[in-house]
Amino acid sequence: SAGVAAALVALLVVAAASGATGYHVCNVDTDSLVNNCRSYCAVGSNEASPSGACCGAVRGANFKCLCKYKGLLPKGIDANRAMQIPAKCGYGAASC
Repeated sequence: SAGVAAALVALLVVAAASGATGYHVCNVDTDSLVNNCRSYCAVGSNEASPSGACCGAVRGANFKCLCKYKGLLPKGIDANRAMQIPAKCGYGAASC
């Protein structure tokens, strides 16, 4: 769902902005998420789909937990692209 995707990206950016390294939030390795998903979600990105590494970073994520972060979507992130991640990775939709 849009909320879950926004939460994923918000978590990505919060982790990057805070300099958090080696943390696991909602069963997501923040380092892996930041390193592998940011380019797909950036405004102006022309990547056709998130990388396998990005999909791997969100595999097993606790989506209900991630919903807590959905209000934190920052500037510089294309919300429409962020919303595509779960479906593009084949994980289906989850709602907040």
